[in-house]
Amino acid sequence: MGTAVLALFIFASCGGPYSAKRIQSPDEKIALADRFFDSRKYVKAAVEYKDFQATFAGDERSDYAQFRLAESYRYDEEYALAAVEYRILVSDYGYSEYVDDAFFLEGVCAFRQADRAERDQTKTYEALSRIDRFLQIFPDSPRIEEAGQIKQEIHDRLGKKYFLNAKLYFSMGHEEAAIIYFDKVISSFPDTVWAVRSHYFKGLIMKEAGDHEGAVREIETALHSSIRFPERSHAEKDLRSLREGGSDEER
Repeated sequence: MGTAVLALFIFASCGGPYSAKRIQSPDEKIALADRFFDSRKYVKAAVEYKDFQATFAGDERSDYAQFRLAESYRYDEEYALAAVEYRILVSDYGYSEYVDDAFFLEGVCAFRQADRAERDQTKTYEALSRIDRFLQIFPDSPRIEEAGQIKQEIHDRLGKKYFLNAKLYFSMGHEEAAIIYFDKVISSFPDTVWAVRSHYFKGLIMKEAGDHEGAVREIETALHSSIRFPERSHAEKDLRSLREGGSDEER
């Protein structure tokens, strides 16, 4: 059996894409969608929630169906689709009890679409903007702690981005450019390991430039942090060397 024929056979045997069931009762329709959702059959759940809205427009559970539709996409890792549905909930159902959840989760979906730190971080900045807006508008939301954790993840991603840029300039001997990026990490993402490492590498640059006082200050700042960083043993050795007025062996 050829590959194309085999694929068609498998497709047909699986019944093809799922179609919404024709159900006249809104209670039965929403119950069916919920059963699919609770069983983690998110594709089918999304189809049924969407059909509920089309068939029973104006039902008092429309906002619930809209939220569950977005959640179905999110759990299925269709983050772009989920973000759109959360935005519709915020825009069309401003009265809903799910608005704060939707506002927050739209930011989460933006972050989940972001590339790794070495690449473009447009989506990460979009996520940060939405999470900050959520924290401003809904300071009493039960999701505040969760939002703080996501914001920390975002800061870590962006801090790494700028740190890698700084390290590149550092390795190329462009110390002034490196310091600009290290300072960006320190000022914008101070609660990350990348800020701690930036203090250390700034100290190395100052040491090479003959600014021993500045070097001591930066390396001490790194060592006083409670955040562990991979260069710690080197930093301790460099600090001893600076305090003794000697020169450390070439690394």
